[in-house]
Formats: sequence, structure tokens, C-alpha cells
Amino acid sequence: MKTAEISEDGVILVEKRLTSRELGEPEAILRLRAEGLLLERLGGRVTPRLVTRGEDERGPFHRTLKVTHPTLLARLEAGSIESDFIEHAARSAFAALAELHAATDDAGPLALVHADLSPANLAVSDDGSAVTILDFDLASWRESAPRDGAFRGTIAYAAPEVARGEAPTIRSDLFSLAAIFLHAMTGKRPRDGALAALVVRAGEEPLVFDPRLAEHGPAHAAVLTCLAHDPSARPPEAHAVLAAIRKGLRP
Repeated sequence: MKTAEISEDGVILVEKRLTSRELGEPEAILRLRAEGLLLERLGGRVTPRLVTRGEDERGPFHRTLKVTHPTLLARLEAGSIESDFIEHAARSAFAALAELHAATDDAGPLALVHADLSPANLAVSDDGSAVTILDFDLASWRESAPRDGAFRGTIAYAAPEVARGEAPTIRSDLFSLAAIFLHAMTGKRPRDGALAALVVRAGEEPLVFDPRLAEHGPAHAAVLTCLAHDPSARPPEAHAVLAAIRKGLRP
């Protein structure tokens, strides 16, 4: 999919459309339609605010207000990130994720799992107090199309079970968010290499990290608990992680 910034009545919007190749792929069309509908249902809750969605001769599209905060990827590319910033940003990110997972509309729970969290999909304010979650075209939710079991996402941060082709869950979102902040702590991607080999490794090999990272603060400690290879060993949901951070405990 492709995005472009456009100006409308002096406001900068981000327009998302399909590439020419994707216009011939029914699944891609369904994903973009579902993303626009989901953003409408979320109403700008820790996400970009939808301005309009529709279809024209170039296929489906939607437009959102531009998020002004840099992505965490941009911050990582600019250099190392201080531990204090990670503490604030991780706390804000788990709060944002908890809100997404709990999101409802008039018909009830959205049953939302992002399924592709990465540094490029987190916009973070300069003080770490505000996080906006981006890019929901791979999201699993109440009205999304069934998944076919093929891996889609960003393998460096994907949960092991997702790499194995299992359906993404709240716990797999927790793993991905934690892997993002492990990258911020260490300055290194959690996994690197050729995609095909990484998909196999991600499913079979636990991430290796220095447990002493937990000494930098409660958010650092909470991040590490979400990186368990076995999903049942992770915290049950983001609210539990957030509560532990606030109390200075391990989830």
C-alpha cells in the first residue's frame, strides 16, 4: 500500500491507497476497506483521526489527519534513545495498546488485535507522554476478513506463534510492542537477516536479551516479561502490564 500527504483547506492529510499491483488483489482491497472502516469505528482513539473514506476510479482509499509526532523508527535512526524516554514512552504505548484492545462501538467489542506493531507504526511525542498507533491494514478485528495462515507483518518484531502461522492475539501484540522497546533499549533490531530464514527462526528460537535491562526501571522490566516465547507465559493483557509499571512491579 502507498501513502501520500495532501493539503485540504490548509490541513495536511495522509491519503492511503493501493498500489497498481494490489488493485488486482481482492485480499488487499478488502484489507484497505476494512482499515478505513476500523479507523472510523475507533474515532481517533490513540490512532490517526479519519477524515474520509471511499472509492473512486483508482480504487478504495481513506484520508486521516497527519500525525505530527515522529515515529519511534525515526527516533531510532537518529541515534540512541535515553532510558528515561523509554520509561515514559513504553508506559504510554502500553496504555495506548490497552485502549485499542478494549475498544468498542455501538455493536459491542471490536475484538481488535493490531498484528503488525513495529517502530514505524508508533508515533511518540518528544516527552514520551503520547503515543499514536499507525497502520491497521493487517489488523484482526470483528469485521475483518478471515486470515489464511500465511505470515504477514514485520518479522523482526513478530511473536513466535504469529511467525508459525497462528492467528494473532492480544498476547502477540504484547510481544511485538515489547520487541520494539527491546530495540530501543539495545539499539539493535531483535532479529535481523533474510526474511525466509527469520520466519523459521522467529517461530522456533526465543529472543536472547540481557535480563539486567530490567534494572533501568519498571517499564523496562515490564517489557522483558512480554518477550516470553510461550504466549501463556506473557502477561494476559496490556492493562496488567500498565498496572505493574505504575506500581513499580513486574506484571
